Amino acid sequence: MANVLRASSVSYELPMPTKSLKLFKSHREDEEATNTDARSGKGLQNIPWNDVIFPYIFVHLSWRDLFRLRRVSTEFYSMVTEYFKTVTVVDLISVCQRFSSTAFDIVTSGNCNIRVLNLSGCKWLSCEQLESVIERNPQLTILDISSCFEVSNLCLQSLALKCKILRTLRLKDCHWVNAATIICIAANSRYLEDVDLTSCWEVTDEAAIELITRCRNLRRISLSKIYGITDHVLFALATHSKHLQFLNVSGCWRITDYGIRMVGEYCLELRQLVVGDCRDVGEESLSYLRNNGVQVDVPLPPRPRINLTLYGLDILRLQI
Repeated sequence: MANVLRASSVSYELPMPTKSLKLFKSHREDEEATNTDARSGKGLQNIPWNDVIFPYIFVHLSWRDLFRLRRVSTEFYSMVTEYFKTVTVVDLISVCQRFSSTAFDIVTSGNCNIRVLNLSGCKWLSCEQLESVIERNPQLTILDISSCFEVSNLCLQSLALKCKILRTLRLKDCHWVNAATIICIAANSRYLEDVDLTSCWEVTDEAAIELITRCRNLRRISLSKIYGITDHVLFALATHSKHLQFLNVSGCWRITDYGIRMVGEYCLELRQLVVGDCRDVGEESLSYLRNNGVQVDVPLPPRPRINLTLYGLDILRLQI
């Protein structure tokens, strides 16, 4: 009986499992080793940050890895914070559903070096956040805010006034974009080469023509599902966009074979054309483009089958 009581008292005095104790000790030992290495100059923190760690290590880490590393210690917190200030590409398209506005502020609040900003699908993005980033990063060249519904036209007008060397602007499914904003962008962003206005329903013929007329370096443009677009926009492309390589006007019901043929004749660098669901565009214009090596999304119509009985050839006799 005494042995049983002794055993029970021992188990009561050790409520934490032995395995947990070992794990706890190992964490403490690792932390002490890290602190010792830092003091002795052997830690990762003592390697040159800007010359080695940032360009050769941190660039290969995911956003999740960086935020986890940020929580390890005060030294790593400072290191990751400093790295965020040097980032030139902020691409959140793969983590847009898991990222938050707070995390976005952590990444961008001290950064004045962003060149590429891809926020496609980031529905949590507010107008204030985007405008703050634009204000600090006038050298921005690529911006993608497709499917961002909380942003306003004022942000885009601020973008046009601040970022004078913008090359790519993607606004797919931004139904709130209006014609006045596109005209403002056209007047201030003349270096644009890639513009995606898919489903920007409020964009008018006049606004699109103003954009095409002023931005002479356009290489890619999508006006898909803007139902007010007519052949006049295609005439403007044929006149001013000599370097056009990609054109998407799918779902633009008012364009015709005549407009497409004009683009094919004058945009000699055109390589890809998307005209699906364009009711008045057919082989009359598309065959000309195909013959010039342009890739068209509409398949060739099936060849008509010849009825041999009409020519008295219903019976074929082969002589060997």
